[in-house]
Amino acid sequence: MKLAFIDCSLAGVSGDMLTAAFIDAGAPVEKVRNAMLKAARPFGGAKVGIRRVSVNGIGAARVEVSTRDRGGRSYVDVVKKLGALKLQAAVKNTAMEVLERLARAEARVHGEKLERLTFHKIGAADAIADITGCCAAAHELGLLKCKVLSSEVAVGRGLVSTGHGLAPLPAPATLEVLKGVPIRGKAVDAELTTPTGAALLTTITDEFVDSFPEMRVKSVGYGAGKKEMGDPNLVRVCIGSAKGGSLKSEEIVVLETNLDDVSGKIIAYAIEKLLAEGALDASAAPILMKKGRPAFLVKVLARPKDAERFAHLLMLHTGTLGVRIVPTRRYVLERELVPVELALAGRKFKARVKVAREGGKLVGLAAEYEDAKRIAERTGLGIRCVIARIEKAASVRGEKTCCL
Repeated sequence: MKLAFIDCSLAGVSGDMLTAAFIDAGAPVEKVRNAMLKAARPFGGAKVGIRRVSVNGIGAARVEVSTRDRGGRSYVDVVKKLGALKLQAAVKNTAMEVLERLARAEARVHGEKLERLTFHKIGAADAIADITGCCAAAHELGLLKCKVLSSEVAVGRGLVSTGHGLAPLPAPATLEVLKGVPIRGKAVDAELTTPTGAALLTTITDEFVDSFPEMRVKSVGYGAGKKEMGDPNLVRVCIGSAKGGSLKSEEIVVLETNLDDVSGKIIAYAIEKLLAEGALDASAAPILMKKGRPAFLVKVLARPKDAERFAHLLMLHTGTLGVRIVPTRRYVLERELVPVELALAGRKFKARVKVAREGGKLVGLAAEYEDAKRIAERTGLGIRCVIARIEKAASVRGEKTCCL
């Protein structure tokens, strides 16, 4: 499976840097340049320069777009003009999505309606060229059809000049676009991540991760920014394939705590609450601590973003004074809940079946326990019989299992 990883943890991301990284990774220069020139034409035109540079001894591409246009167009006007251009459908649709993401962020910041929103710098020819060029480069590399992962996003500090005057960094629109995305502040008095860069990144990216994914890298591209900084002012993109077979790999954390003064009832309640709050799994196992004290080891599996919340819940419900957090990865099959209907004891019931697949191929199914329990209590039948009948109904529906 094709996989790409965008690393913007050192110097943030802007439209020109991301475009340059894609070009350095193999996107055809002239196709990208032509798309940028074509996009800028209805907005007064622009000059596009693409050249090789060295940043801290690392070879990189740099994209430089210049124009006399100063923007100040309505969002509606920008969309209308861009929509009239003859571009590849995937490129145009992605560029439109980026513009809408930017427009919604700007509208929330300034309290305006989309149809009345004015793009200042974002509505200028150079910004439109950056957006379109980046989308064209991503399309040429096949990134609009494959899985794209990205790192946390570096942001700077200080002030930035906007069409509305000075604003704090990260720019308000940038923060709106990056809601829900992991960011990391750096002690740099500069705008590391721009609204355009943030919108492009969040549109192209499928998932943000804490570290490099397991992959086989085939090409690497470096996109250089214009500012001189102590750290390399680069965006890096790695393109290759996911390591291993068709199994999905994902990042999780394991939360652990030892409890030697808590009853089993309290631990059971804590596990119930953790699962209800969205923990991937939770369990308790008996252990022997120092001086022969019997205790329980409680483990919780969770998404990295939920680690602190679940640590707090463990402390709240068990009274533990500390929780260990261990980052790790796991392989999982594709899973979904499939509804089925069946007749038992002269009555009709609905139940859910958990279906597991590998690369789209069915490898197993299992009746949802709570549904089977409910039906067993209503019919008086044994739960094993009910589970068997639910799974048979799923098989008849066409969900036949096969071996791994």
